[in-house]
Amino acid sequence: MKKMAKNTVSKLAKLMADEKVIAILRATKDKQGLTSKEISKKVHIPTNQLYYTVKKMTDEGLLEVTQKKNIKNFQEFYYSSYQMTHHDPRLGPEDPELTKKGVNISADWVQKHSQEVAQMILYQTQQFLGAMQSDMEKYTQNPDIKGIHSGAIHSTWKLSWAEEQKLWQKIIKLINNTEKESQGQQTHNVHLLVEKWVQDTDKDAE
Repeated sequence: MKKMAKNTVSKLAKLMADEKVIAILRATKDKQGLTSKEISKKVHIPTNQLYYTVKKMTDEGLLEVTQKKNIKNFQEFYYSSYQMTHHDPRLGPEDPELTKKGVNISADWVQKHSQEVAQMILYQTQQFLGAMQSDMEKYTQNPDIKGIHSGAIHSTWKLSWAEEQKLWQKIIKLINNTEKESQGQQTHNVHLLVEKWVQDTDKDAE
């Protein structure tokens, strides 16, 4: 089993901080993939300025080559971000062992898919930042607007292991129940990324 290198997360974070990378991810969500020329048209960036970025994204697993076509003496590649952008971040990439919403991902699964987990979290964080920026731009243009959807809560509690597990289960149950209560009404997609962690270096931990 290959362990994720220590600098992998920082490399991915640096890569996904590039607006060009985010634009390419959004443009290539189609499962069949797009050629470099097609990506260029969608993101409004010259093809010759995309080659290095596309190669880097492919090397890091943000894009996959879905097709290869030979045109005369030239081989054309099709790139897609579908595998990374079309899965439930709570479940990880399509996995037959994880089929229900709200299931806790096991430590063993995370260890085997550590790079995919890092990609998921970084991608979802970028989506949140993009949505927040869009909301603020709308608010600046119209302070009376009611469509501000982005928000974040950051806090720290002192919990026992048992109570931490209970809190996690309550959050998942609340989200699932709220989704059920919304059925039959006019709805829209609301993306949530709920994270929790323990700092081993915290001197106050008990």
